[in-house]
Amino acid sequence: MPVITREVEIAVSAADAFAYLSDHANVPHWMFGVTSFDPVRPVTRDVGDRFDAVMKLGPKTLTSTLDVVEWVDDEVFALQSVAGFETSSRWRVTPIDDDRCRADVEFGYEFPGGLTGRALAKIVEPFIGQGVAMTDRNIRQRLEV
Repeated sequence: MPVITREVEIAVSAADAFAYLSDHANVPHWMFGVTSFDPVRPVTRDVGDRFDAVMKLGPKTLTSTLDVVEWVDDEVFALQSVAGFETSSRWRVTPIDDDRCRADVEFGYEFPGGLTGRALAKIVEPFIGQGVAMTDRNIRQRLEV
């Protein structure tokens, strides 16, 4: 599974950044391509939460059901797909000082095998790098007010 890693410095406290990034209602506002990120059952903000996500990358719309597989309050959360487009992400928020933090992300994805997977990769992969940079900008614009 290809993995993209990224680090973004944000001029807000780590607690504020974590609260914003880990709130499912905010995901479509900052995550490039995500048009919906809806809970499947009541949200507990812990391991076991499940979400249905829709992501538009270029001309392709991808769907995925994701479970929260790791959660440490104010520090880390991780998601892993259980159905649909195969993806994973892990976010760690670390304080730099009282008013600044760093968010580190690992984003992995896997296309299905065969001709279908190769065709999908050819369509979608050019948008992934662009999406990571846009996500950084979106996070800063939303949080650094």
